[in-house]
Amino acid sequence: IVLFQLIVYIPVLSLGIPLTMTAFWVFCCKLKRWTETRVYMINLMVADSFLLFALPFLIYFNKYDHPVDKLCITIQNIYFTNMPMSILIITLIAIDRYIAIKFPLKAKILRSPLKSASICVFVWLTLIVYSYLRRNLDDRKEKLCFQKETVQPNYSMLFSVIFGYFIPSGIVIFCSVQVIKCLKKKMATSPHETKLIQKAIHIISVNLCVFVVCFLPFYITLLFRFAVDVAGACSLLLEVRASIRICACLANFNCCLDAFCYYFAAREFQE
Repeated sequence: IVLFQLIVYIPVLSLGIPLTMTAFWVFCCKLKRWTETRVYMINLMVADSFLLFALPFLIYFNKYDHPVDKLCITIQNIYFTNMPMSILIITLIAIDRYIAIKFPLKAKILRSPLKSASICVFVWLTLIVYSYLRRNLDDRKEKLCFQKETVQPNYSMLFSVIFGYFIPSGIVIFCSVQVIKCLKKKMATSPHETKLIQKAIHIISVNLCVFVVCFLPFYITLLFRFAVDVAGACSLLLEVRASIRICACLANFNCCLDAFCYYFAAREFQE
C-alpha cells in the first residue's frame, strides 16, 4: 500500500504544485474582473494547496506508523478539512451555474462576488470548527496517525460521509443534469451558438465525471468500514483498511484534475 501511495502521490505532488501555483498567478494577477467563478476557484486552489501540503506527511505517517501527537493532529485537521472543502466548493460552483442558466433574471439578485466570498468564509469556518470539535469530543484514542485501529463505530465519520459527500454529490448531479438540459434546449433554438453550447455541455460533463470517479469510491469504502465496525466483522478489517488507502489516493488525485477546472474557468473569463 505504501508503494502504491508513492507511485500515485509523487506525480500528484510533481504536477499539482506547479499547476496550482500557475493557477494562483493567473487568477490573482492576470484576471481583472471579479466574478463568482473567480471567487470559488481561488478558494478551491487554497483547499487544494493545503491538501498538497499534507500529502508528504501522510506518506511518512503511513510508512513509519507515526504515533498520534500534536503534529499528527495538525496534519489530520488540515487533511480532513480541505478534502470536504474541495467537494463543497465544487458543489457551490454547480449551484452557481444552475442559478445563472436556469434563472437568468433572478441570478442578478441572487449572485454576486461578495455573496460568493461570504458563503466561502462561512463554509471554511464551519469545517474548521467541526474538525476541532470532532477531535475534542471523540473519546476514542487511536495510537497511530491516520489509522483507525479500534472497531468502535465512528458516528462522526458517518455524519461526515453523508453531509460531506453524498448530499453534495446529489446536488452536483441534479444541477449538472438540469444545466445540460437547459443548454440542449437553447441549442435547439439557437443554431448559431451550437459550438459554444456544446463546449459548455462538455465541460460540465467532464467536471461531473471527475467529481464522481475521484470521490465516490473513497466515501463508499468509508461506509463499508462503518458497516464492518457495526457488524463486528473483524476478519474484513485488513481488506477494508487497504481499500480505504487505495481509494484515498484516487480522491487526492483530484488536486491535479482540478487544474482542468481552472483552465476552463480562465477560458470562461476570456469569452
